[in-house]
Amino acid sequence: MQKNITFVNFVRAGEKKDNQAEGLGILGTASDWQMTADIHQRMSFPAEIAATSLRPDIVIWSQGTRQAVLLELTVPWEDRIEEAYERKMAKYQQLVEDCKQRGWRTWCLAIEVGCRGFAGQSMWRALRTLGVVGAERKKLITEVCREAEVASQWIWRKRDEVWKSAK
Repeated sequence: MQKNITFVNFVRAGEKKDNQAEGLGILGTASDWQMTADIHQRMSFPAEIAATSLRPDIVIWSQGTRQAVLLELTVPWEDRIEEAYERKMAKYQQLVEDCKQRGWRTWCLAIEVGCRGFAGQSMWRALRTLGVVGAERKKLITEVCREAEVASQWIWRKRDEVWKSAK
């Protein structure tokens, strides 16, 4: 059995070779990416992209290439993953349109991980779109699912305690 198999990609007459490497993804298209995350609801959306009161969980943007990626993370019950995905995509649809009208190439990636650690298809697609592929993607998904499950267990254990508002 031969282990070192070489694949040859043919290009048809009149066509050009696709120079984009597979797995490059959005993050491979610029070198000046910036990121902000909505931690403790204190983030404001980057003003150079658009003016809005919405706060996606993570915003990644490149000023040089005028690209923006909005990531919205959700941990629903497993039987409501699709509903959560649709709800989050609808919530940010107008913001994506506003960004595009201002000349930004914009993606909204809703990512769902079930409360018992099940990764929705949206997570696999989002990471592939960003350019996280192979073993790195599998490892990241495993870690995120484990964290979602641990957080859900914490909430379940604290369900009988009185919740106090943060000051």
